Amino acid sequence: MSSTITKLKALIASTKTYIVLLIMAVGLLLYTVAVGYQQVKRLHKTGGLVSHTLEVQRAIVELSAKFLEVESIQFKKYFEKDESNLSSIVVTELGQSLERLKLLTADNEAQQEKVKALQQLRDKIIIEIDSSSLLDTVSVKDTAAIDFSSIGYKHVDRISKIVAESQVIKERMLAEENYLMVERKEEYTSQSFLTPMSSLLVALTALGIFIIGFISIYKQKGEIQDVNSQVYNQNKKLQETEEFLKGVYKSSNNVISHFEPLLDADGGITDFQFRYTSNAIEKVTGAEQDDIIGKSLLEMYPMVKENGLFDLMKECYLSGASQEHESVYRFEGQNKYIQNTVVKSANGITNTAWDTTKVKEGEKILQKLNEELSLQNTIFKEAENVAGVGSFIWYLDNGSATVSDNFYRILGVEPDHFEVTFNSYKEFIHPEDISIFEALSCNKEENGVSTVFTYRVQTKNKGVRYLDLKGRRIEIDDRPVSVGIVQDITSRVEKDRQLIDSFEKLKISNEELESFNRVASHDLQEPLRKIQMFISRIEDTGNKGIPDEVHGYFSKIKSATFRMRELIQNLLSYSRIDKINSKFENIALDDVITKVEDELSQLIKDTGTIISYDKLPVINGIPFKIEQLCTNLISNSIKYRKTNTSPIIDITSVRLRNIEIPENFAKNSEYYYKLSFTDNGIGFDPEFASNIFEVFQRLHTKTEYSGTGIGLSICKKIVEKHNGYIHAIGKKDEGSTFVIYLPSN
Repeated sequence: MSSTITKLKALIASTKTYIVLLIMAVGLLLYTVAVGYQQVKRLHKTGGLVSHTLEVQRAIVELSAKFLEVESIQFKKYFEKDESNLSSIVVTELGQSLERLKLLTADNEAQQEKVKALQQLRDKIIIEIDSSSLLDTVSVKDTAAIDFSSIGYKHVDRISKIVAESQVIKERMLAEENYLMVERKEEYTSQSFLTPMSSLLVALTALGIFIIGFISIYKQKGEIQDVNSQVYNQNKKLQETEEFLKGVYKSSNNVISHFEPLLDADGGITDFQFRYTSNAIEKVTGAEQDDIIGKSLLEMYPMVKENGLFDLMKECYLSGASQEHESVYRFEGQNKYIQNTVVKSANGITNTAWDTTKVKEGEKILQKLNEELSLQNTIFKEAENVAGVGSFIWYLDNGSATVSDNFYRILGVEPDHFEVTFNSYKEFIHPEDISIFEALSCNKEENGVSTVFTYRVQTKNKGVRYLDLKGRRIEIDDRPVSVGIVQDITSRVEKDRQLIDSFEKLKISNEELESFNRVASHDLQEPLRKIQMFISRIEDTGNKGIPDEVHGYFSKIKSATFRMRELIQNLLSYSRIDKINSKFENIALDDVITKVEDELSQLIKDTGTIISYDKLPVINGIPFKIEQLCTNLISNSIKYRKTNTSPIIDITSVRLRNIEIPENFAKNSEYYYKLSFTDNGIGFDPEFASNIFEVFQRLHTKTEYSGTGIGLSICKKIVEKHNGYIHAIGKKDEGSTFVIYLPSN
């Protein structure tokens, strides 16, 4: 026994023993370091895979954005008539994004297939954009739009469908990457647990080596410090990788959640438990991230059982097949459309949810715009038919044209009856107007400047028609284009001719009236003056020898010549009213009535007339004509007075807005003065209210009341000269009221 112990001590004290132990310690150290290094290396690799997954996700999102940008440019081009060439730039960038995504997913055959599908969609978009060049060239900037809306709509709709397909592929690719993200995070979590254990093992091993061979370890102190430094740096990188992963989830707008099933005693799924959810859920639902993790799905969102999402999640977990679901959820008092993609993961399922509310609202707006556009096109077609208008787009470089259906109808043919070009359309032009039409083809006006041509065409069933063409020169794809409308103005031309004929006849009539005025003012009045003069001389010679019967004849001659002279003077006054060019002045009606009272003072005194008025307005007019108007109206009231009754004339005024005036006449002023001349005379039957203003219209014989029947006609002329209106209100034996409306400004 003692010899055995002695041999054991000798063995321990032997140099060879220390060498063997040192070798064993070094080997163990190398082994533990290798294990720790491999562990850190696997952790670093896992972090790299997570980083790669993030980069792929970003490339997918960027590619999706390019698809949507192409769709947005096409919508803008269609609705706002944008002529910019951004589509080709975005398509080029789209191809670059596809190549980058292809390189990133080179190690994933499933993703490579989806990339190929996206490349095919990209090619379809290029074809659609190339085929839309014709549609782009017919964009007009005038109110007269061309009926290409149905083609434009189909073009935009096809691009929208292509983009929608790209979005579906995008979501599937993102779901695949999210699935990989979850798996790699789980692996990362596992590696995070093993790495500290490896570090502990290295530390324990180092401690054992230090105890066993402290002398050798002491000599190699610097090397040990280097190893510890590497371990520290690796742990630091591990923490940075963990923070990076957290940042990845925070930067995503999608809600990424991982669930594990909750089973009953029979193994059936009763619920799912939130094992993880990204902080994007706070923005979508309003609930805090920490309050959700660990809770059950039905506890937090019981509506998923009603809308079918819960059943799809169970199906995904049991079958492993990915599921898609979209429904309306109500969060924080607002309805939101949520799209869900559910995929199977190692120990549960992962759901990626994103808010598609804005997309749905955009679809509704687009649908409304389409309905409005369809209605506008219908209205525009009806308006063309009603107005007799056709629209055109004429390419000035080669003479080709695109015209509306009503353009053909104006020519007397059915729509699309022939291809419109300069030469084919020229056959319809009247031979005498060929030069006018040819001016359109050599239009050198600057862009945006409108040109107007009026020419005749020879239609097949309507004969010669007059057309009015209004065009505007613009540039479309560096081509000179004239866009505008053509209108059938045949009826207007015929009316203009009739108007010219009427004008010539009126001119002749005015010349004859001028001649009559000259005759009336000189030739007609001269014999009357001589008749009056000779009768006066005969009467002055004395009455001797002249029978009483002859005296009666002389009195009738004098009375007739007086009425004839008065009639001529009134006719002259009536005919000269429209020729008066006197300046309008401010006139105080109080002063005018006072002046009229002075002129008619003897008549007023003899008849006992009472005239009442108070605070009459100041108007703008021709002074002596307004005096004549008031004189005629007051004289008329005195003349047609009741027997044995003193005339009472009441003059009033009130200021009214034009909308307050019930009478129907052209109201060109906002405010009017209503002047009323009311008397207690004999009045008249209401049926004659309009007749009394006509020339030579009398309601009584000349033996009953003197006068020429022109006085009130002169009043009407004067009022109309002042842009006013006059009418009479009366009842037999109850007096009459003459109402005048004159502008207040």
